[in-house]
Amino acid sequence: MAPAFAADRTAEAFLRTIYGKPYIGKHAKGVEFESRAQLLRYFTPAVTDLIEADEAEAAKHQDVPTLDGDPFIGAQDWEIARFDIAVRAIDADHASATVRFDNLGDHRTVLVTLVRAKSDWRIDDVDWGGDAGTLRGLYKPAPKH
Repeated sequence: MAPAFAADRTAEAFLRTIYGKPYIGKHAKGVEFESRAQLLRYFTPAVTDLIEADEAEAAKHQDVPTLDGDPFIGAQDWEIARFDIAVRAIDADHASATVRFDNLGDHRTVLVTLVRAKSDWRIDDVDWGGDAGTLRGLYKPAPKH
């Protein structure tokens, strides 16, 4: 008898729904998430809570939220022809992925941390590399001096 998770969608298949058609081409619109339900299609509940709390706080002060670009590619604008995705299983419920692409002439590498959510996967963090930092890192309070 095969394990129960054998029929589950793979982490790579999940990522290809994000890093694919929504971002490919000159007029690509990216992935939209205007509601909690849409956020939960891609992110863990913990990350969804961080994004929503920040958006609510920014709206209260008529300010721009901390996440001021696309969380999947780490940019506000894009023109991408293709993505290379390599997924590494950590255990049955955790994986990491390296996503490589060229955006507007710049080579980019994004590291994605994934967690199994029932029969699918969700993103628990995104590391944009260098000074850009991580998605979760955006929401950490600045150190006090």
